[in-house]
Amino acid sequence: MIPAAARGTTTVSARAVARIAQQAATETPNAVGTARGTATVRGQRAEVSVRLALPWPADLGRGAGEVQRHVAARTGELTGLSVRVPKLRVVRLQRPADAGATAVFGATAQAAEGRAPRRWWSARPTPVVVAALLGAVAGGLLTADVASVRLLGRAPATWRTDLVDRLAGTSPAAGSVTAAAAAMVVAGLWLLLLACTPGLRKRHVVAGFSARRSIALDRAAVTSVVRDRVLDTDGVDSVRVRVGRRRVRVRADLAFGDRAAAREQACAAAREALADCRPNRPLRVRLRLRTTSTWAPTPPSPEPVPAGGAEHKESP
Repeated sequence: MIPAAARGTTTVSARAVARIAQQAATETPNAVGTARGTATVRGQRAEVSVRLALPWPADLGRGAGEVQRHVAARTGELTGLSVRVPKLRVVRLQRPADAGATAVFGATAQAAEGRAPRRWWSARPTPVVVAALLGAVAGGLLTADVASVRLLGRAPATWRTDLVDRLAGTSPAAGSVTAAAAAMVVAGLWLLLLACTPGLRKRHVVAGFSARRSIALDRAAVTSVVRDRVLDTDGVDSVRVRVGRRRVRVRADLAFGDRAAAREQACAAAREALADCRPNRPLRVRLRLRTTSTWAPTPPSPEPVPAGGAEHKESP
């Protein structure tokens, strides 16, 4: 019998964990359509992030929490790894085909646990990679040239001697030196700003969860919800919505009806939609309502329907 120390080990790759997580997300009744997952494996622990669509209208907080718990439990069961509560990114809100599925999440909202969750932070890979590559290339060239001079006795590279001669003959008060120093200061301040400020500003964190959980709504999902709610207002013909960090701008066209009443109803519908999305930070609504060229102060009267339910032509 082979001793335990000499036996082989089974390694589950991050790609396999991601596939298992996204399949587990689609097993829940709260998911709509396909899901996409990513994972990071460190030893016996795994961190999972899932992107998927949720049904609407429904309680987003409770449904997202159920998806998180199922993904964590199912992925841990199938992989044997310790899976943390996964990050859940809601990329779209979709109306289900049947009306019975609109009450999947339940009617009660989940109570808040602990302090409010923070906004998702960005890893800022592009500026980090660019700065690291520039520093590595400059340091590598200089180190290689100095090593060749000291160890192999070769002459210094032409670019280094030219650079030293040019710097020696340039005054610190020259315009080129001032411009280069200003550019370096601006680049340094920009890197510090990227390092100190959170990214992923196009995602709104869902309130009602502790800081250990992470559920976010894309601005596109919030935009679609607000647009659908405002379109349900009587007389509104078309709606354009723009969701920002602090406020939501709504532009609607009114085809018929009282303008003041339609404005109040549209504002109330937009605020109700935002309340259902439960953003961590409240968003202000700015509504601009204008009438169309065919606007009528009163709604059009329906055409009378014959008693038989259909028109009958008399034969000549």
